[in-house]
Amino acid sequence: MRLLLASLLCISAAPAHAAPCGEAVSHGLRAAAIDERLEISLEDGRRLRLAGLEPPRASAADPVRPARTRDQVRGWLMRPGLTVALELLAATPDRWSRLPARLFAPGGDGSLQSVGEALVEAGLARVEIDPLARPCLRPLLALEAKARREKLGLWTDPAFAVMSAAGRDALALRAGEVLLVEGRVTEIGSTASRAYLNFGPIRTVDFAATVARNNVAAFEKSGASLQSLIGRTVRLRGLMETQFGPQIELMDPEAIEISLRPGD
Repeated sequence: MRLLLASLLCISAAPAHAAPCGEAVSHGLRAAAIDERLEISLEDGRRLRLAGLEPPRASAADPVRPARTRDQVRGWLMRPGLTVALELLAATPDRWSRLPARLFAPGGDGSLQSVGEALVEAGLARVEIDPLARPCLRPLLALEAKARREKLGLWTDPAFAVMSAAGRDALALRAGEVLLVEGRVTEIGSTASRAYLNFGPIRTVDFAATVARNNVAAFEKSGASLQSLIGRTVRLRGLMETQFGPQIELMDPEAIEISLRPGD
C-alpha cells in the first residue's frame, strides 16, 4: 500500500495540464467518502464522478481490483488535513446525483495535479470517452498509452489487453464489455441509418464499427473523416455488441485513435 501511494504521489508531482483542459476553481475542499466506482463524496455533501475515467472493473485475474483501487485512492485523498480542488464540468447533477468533475490534489511537491491523470498514468484506471471531458481526453489517452506500454497496473491483466479486429471469435465472447480493438479498416460502408467501418469482407461476420447517420457530421467536423480511414490501422474503444456480428458503435470521434505503433 505504501509503495502504491508513493507511486501516485510521485506521478502527481508533475505539472497539471493547462487550458483548454481547465483548472481548479474551487479550493479547500475535503473528501468524505470514496466508493469502488471512484465516485467521491465531499464533506459539503456534493457527490462527484471523475469525468473521463472508466470505473475500475474486476476480472478473473483480479476480482478485487475495484476495492483495492478504492483503498489506494482513499489513502491518497483522505489523509488527515489534505484538501482537494475542483473543476465542475456541468452545473447540474445527473440522474444518480453525481456532478461530473475534474479533481485536483497536492502531489509530492505540493503542486496540484489532476487526480484522473494520476490514476490513468499509474495504470489504475482506463479512459472513458466522455463528451463532458472532451478537452482533456487527448492528454488522458496519451497517459493511458504510456501506462499500457510500460505494463503498469491493470495493463498487466489480459482482460484489458488491446484486442485484434481479426479475432472475431474472441471478440464475440466479450459481448457487453468495453473493449479496445485494433485493426486495419478495409472499407467504409453505409445504410440508411448507419456508416460502417469494416475490418473484413463480411460485415455481419467480421468485426465492424458503426456510426449513426445523424452522428457522421460530428466525426467529419472533428477532422475524423471516415473515408480517410480506409487502409489505416486504428484503435477503437467502445461497447462490444454481437447481435449483427461483433460490432462497436462509435459515439464520439475521440473513440478512434490512429495507431502509429500497433499494439501500443
